[in-house]
Amino acid sequence: MKAVIVAILIFAIGSVSPQPVLCAEPERESTVKRFIKVVESNDRTAIANLVSYPLHREVPLPRIDTPEQFLQRFDEVLDEELLKAIINSSIADDWAEVGWRGTMFKNGRLWLDADGKITAINYQTEKEKRARARLIEADKRDLHVSLQRYVEPVLEWKTNDYRIRIDRTGKGRYRYAAWPLQKTTSEKPDLVLDNGELFFDGSGGNHHYDFKNGAVLYRCTVNVIGADDTPSGYLEVYKNNKVILSQPVIEVIKGR
Repeated sequence: MKAVIVAILIFAIGSVSPQPVLCAEPERESTVKRFIKVVESNDRTAIANLVSYPLHREVPLPRIDTPEQFLQRFDEVLDEELLKAIINSSIADDWAEVGWRGTMFKNGRLWLDADGKITAINYQTEKEKRARARLIEADKRDLHVSLQRYVEPVLEWKTNDYRIRIDRTGKGRYRYAAWPLQKTTSEKPDLVLDNGELFFDGSGGNHHYDFKNGAVLYRCTVNVIGADDTPSGYLEVYKNNKVILSQPVIEVIKGR
C-alpha cells in the first residue's frame, strides 16, 4: 500500500505545478502560520481537532475516524522528528500550494486543506512501522496458505456477491483473489489472478487495478474522491470489452 500512496502522491504533484505558499493567496500563508502555531503549542487536543476525518493510514493499519482515536494513536502517527520539522519549517521553502488539492509540507509528507485541516500524513513513525509489520504478519497467518506470500496488502472488499482481496506481490505487481461472500479469506479462494496492474484515473487520486484472465478482464476501481453517495469502489468484469458484471463495494474491510 505504501507503493500505491507514493505513486498517487507523485501523480498528484506532477499533474499540477506546486507554487510556494508565499506566492499563493495571502490567506494560505495565514492558514499555514496558524497550523504551525498550534503544533508549536504542543496541545494534542487542538492538533487532533485540526484533522479532517477519516485519516487513512497504510493498510492494514485501521483508519482514524475521530479526534479521540487520533489522541489514542498520537505518538504512532506524529513523532518528535515530524513535529520539530513542522515547527522549524520555512514557509517559503517547505510549504507549497498544489491547486485544489491543498497545501503540502515537505513534498507531501503532510497535506492541509484550505481550512488548515490535515487531510493526509504520508509519513510513518518507527512506532507505526512496527505496528504495521505486526498486523501484516497476523494477516498472513489468517489467510489461506496459498495466499500467504505477498509484500503488503492493498485492499479487501465485500460486494453484493463476493469477497475480494488485492495484495502487492512485487514491484508494480498485484494479485487478485475472490471468494463467494459466505466464505472467509482463510478458505481457498475460488479465483486467483496474478500480474495485475495499477492505473490512475485523472489527477484526483482515483485509480483502478486490472487483472486479465484470457478474454476476461477483472477491474477493481478505487474512488478516492467523489460525491457523498459515491461507493468506495466497484468490481467490474469485462468479456471481449463488454461489461458482464458490475457491483459496488458495500463494505471496506481493508484499504479504501
